[in-house]
Amino acid sequence: MSKLQVSVLIIAQNAQAFLPRCLDSLRDFAEVVIIDGGSSDNSLQICKEYPNVVVHHNPWPGFIAQRNFSLTKASHDWCLMLDSDERVTPELISEIQKTITNPGEAVMYRVVRTEYFEGHAIESGFGASNYQERLFLRSRVLYGGGVHHIHLIDGRQEFPGSRLMADLPRHARIEHWPDFSMDDWLRKLPRFISLIAHEKMRQGRSVSALDVLATMFGTFFQIMWKSKGEGRLGFVLAIQETIYRLGVKIYIYNYQKLAAKKQTNFEKKYLG
Repeated sequence: MSKLQVSVLIIAQNAQAFLPRCLDSLRDFAEVVIIDGGSSDNSLQICKEYPNVVVHHNPWPGFIAQRNFSLTKASHDWCLMLDSDERVTPELISEIQKTITNPGEAVMYRVVRTEYFEGHAIESGFGASNYQERLFLRSRVLYGGGVHHIHLIDGRQEFPGSRLMADLPRHARIEHWPDFSMDDWLRKLPRFISLIAHEKMRQGRSVSALDVLATMFGTFFQIMWKSKGEGRLGFVLAIQETIYRLGVKIYIYNYQKLAAKKQTNFEKKYLG
């Protein structure tokens, strides 16, 4: 089988734990573009073991800037956006080959990502495996938004149902890291709370004490009801989401009510 004429775009930093699994799944692609923000582990050595991998160094400028930088380094018309803790399935490779061989009107394709927690695939309720925008024509797409980026097609945001966006079959998937655990979640939580809180404040969001209390008591029951079919896993996910949303709200409340005069370069450093 000839190499798939697609550039896989990955931004990574200190990803040695994930890269072998990710890159092993990408051997059939002609090009894998790694944008390294300054790794100090063995990530770069791992990349050298794969002949289709090209590494470009770019000190971290923020999520959107780094994603758009990756577009400038792609050699092929079609691009697949991937994270270092993900891998593609053989079924997805087959569907991508069909899609780029006989492209339709769409320039952006959504792919289902399998979500895991403690080895359990989440297929229903909150946080379930679902479609994400991943495969696209490079000449028509740019990244916008913030931490939760969006794809702009010809300079505007399109939504599912648009003639420019289509879905690949649900069985053709990207698989997230299957061993994602409570320890992993706890390590990521503080930084992600800070990133999202600052993004919301940049958008003009304010939080009152009532908002904090409503989040504390309302989120759990909302998520638990949605995820009741997942049993104990749904219970844990509901608790996690409550803690996360409460953390964002209390961060904003503290910043606006108690630390309004504080000077910070946080947004410049992390959001770009």
